Amino acid sequence: MSFKVGGVPPNSNSDNMYRVGDYVYFENSASGTYAVRRIEELNKTANGNVEARLMCFYRRSEVPASLVHLADKHHWAEVDVEPDSDDEDAGPQEESERAKHKQRELFLSRQIETLPATLIRGKCSVTLLSEVEEVSSYLNRDDAFFYSLVYDPHQKTLLADRGSIRIGSEFQAPIPPLQKSDETESPDVEVEEEMLWNPYNNIKEDEINQFIIIARSVGTFARALDCSSSVKQPSLHMSAAAASRDITVFHAYQALHAHNYDLAAALSSLVPTTGPVLCRDEMEDWSSAEANLFEEAIEKYGKDFNDIKRDFLPWKSMKNIIEYFFMWKTTDRYVQQKRIKALESENKLKQVYVPAYSRKSTRVTGPQGEVMVLGRDCDAYPNMTKYSWSQYKKFGRFVPAVTTEDCFIIDRSLNSSKLSQHRPGLIIEPGSPSKGGKTRAAFFLRSSPLMRASRRVNGHTAKLRHHARKPQELVDIKGLRTVSLPLLAGVERVKLLNSFKVRTRAPMSEICTRLGQTDHSEQDWLVLSKVKPPPPHKEFFPRPPKRTDGSYVYDRIPSLAPEPVPASRHQMLYKKRPYEEKPVDTPSSKPVRTGTQTRTYSVNQVAPKGKFATMARVSGGQKTVISWQDAPDDLFYRASKEIKKVRKQLSVPKLRKAARKPFRKIL
Repeated sequence: MSFKVGGVPPNSNSDNMYRVGDYVYFENSASGTYAVRRIEELNKTANGNVEARLMCFYRRSEVPASLVHLADKHHWAEVDVEPDSDDEDAGPQEESERAKHKQRELFLSRQIETLPATLIRGKCSVTLLSEVEEVSSYLNRDDAFFYSLVYDPHQKTLLADRGSIRIGSEFQAPIPPLQKSDETESPDVEVEEEMLWNPYNNIKEDEINQFIIIARSVGTFARALDCSSSVKQPSLHMSAAAASRDITVFHAYQALHAHNYDLAAALSSLVPTTGPVLCRDEMEDWSSAEANLFEEAIEKYGKDFNDIKRDFLPWKSMKNIIEYFFMWKTTDRYVQQKRIKALESENKLKQVYVPAYSRKSTRVTGPQGEVMVLGRDCDAYPNMTKYSWSQYKKFGRFVPAVTTEDCFIIDRSLNSSKLSQHRPGLIIEPGSPSKGGKTRAAFFLRSSPLMRASRRVNGHTAKLRHHARKPQELVDIKGLRTVSLPLLAGVERVKLLNSFKVRTRAPMSEICTRLGQTDHSEQDWLVLSKVKPPPPHKEFFPRPPKRTDGSYVYDRIPSLAPEPVPASRHQMLYKKRPYEEKPVDTPSSKPVRTGTQTRTYSVNQVAPKGKFATMARVSGGQKTVISWQDAPDDLFYRASKEIKKVRKQLSVPKLRKAARKPFRKIL
């Protein structure tokens, strides 16, 4: 789908122009109902496409069943309410007002998602349910929805919206009884009020300013001594800037007032015996992680400090959050963020034009795996009920269709849940499990009954062999349907064309004779009989005897102890090559000396089968025989006498080097 940004093209409908703040339908699924969203932003990507930042609204079918009962109790003050009548099998029955209420009800959420603007399918209206209006005022309007509850998909909660009028005793303030004029007493100023500063003192203004400068200097020195402050403000000018904040000035005025405006006593209070006084406000007391959480919460909730405290900063008091908010607005970071948002708002799109969507596919897979046939293809199913596609996509209800273009039928005869649409008239069904360890699942193409019938009536014009040789080419289904429908009179004609005759095949004896068999005598070894045949005269590969547990007993390979070998040589020859067998004394086994070392060798004893039984060492130092069934199939390397003679001529370092790098030449 193509779209345009900016002005409205000529001869276009204003309904296709979508702006920020509009409530629109989004198509997330080809067979599911539309999703209702509110456009928050329109952004243009680097490749030229337009993406919409949306606020989500949830339908009743998208909310957990446990929360749906809370919504019913909120509207009708009862939990057991009548079930929804949104069943396609119920037919075109008259819907109750409560069922219509459920179809038009949405749940507001603060969930934000980003989707391409090409998925917009139309406009709608969403309003807050008013307590003074009737529900029928919302139901009689087209594309109108309402909401009264807020759904949190993360916390799985459903709460009432703040827009309701707070009426009741819990929202009223207790009013004290009215006192008569003769019972009133003069207010006690000393009890009800507290003096924080007396302007009529004996200190000059210059002395007050000098005292404030001294208090700031003490605050700078106190931050230099404090470890946490030195990490946050590593430089001197940052510490001085933090000490010059209002909290230090307020503390200086309080010290003067507390000591009856005595400069000497006030100065001594700034540096007590425990060290210089350090005054911090909320801006300095919060960590960087808490500041980031606060900015994220402001971005999401705005000035809703109750939600900020509940979801982001539960360990902070409401006083701390509000005080930090007003201090944060005086920082450069707030000014920079405000400037960036202003620039982004100027660069963002105000509106986008999306052409009307034209449906191309005529078959989609339903939520339960059924096949949904759309549009004029429904004419091939004259006996099935046709429903309105637009009413189903907007409200999720099954209403009888009025026009052919806006109709669909549900065909459950093809398959329940294993069918997936591939092309019009062709359906892919998973086959047997993959064999041979392959990761790709096998499949076969299963055509619909109408397609099989059209092949037979148009066999001379459909070029069946041509399409069978080139399955990747598309078939003109519309043209084929136009030609086939007049030839298919009705359902009985389609059933007759889909019937197949069972082919009778010749017996195997006749097939063997056709292939050239001349000996027709009966072979005894091919005749199945319950009587056990006599054993053969000689068995070439007899099976070894079995133990009581069912395992085979193999004869150990005879071996004798070799000549004594030094401990170091024994460790080198046997520990690092556990797959070799013990040497056997044969006439050809002779000790050969190379320098001062002695090496012994022998011919390996190999089992006379395709897979060889070998010896393996275990942790206890003993050797066990591995079954020939567990031996590897790929190859078996057996050194010749010449190779063994060459090995004896090499020193130990050269042998180790050749073993580490077998791809290099030795000689």
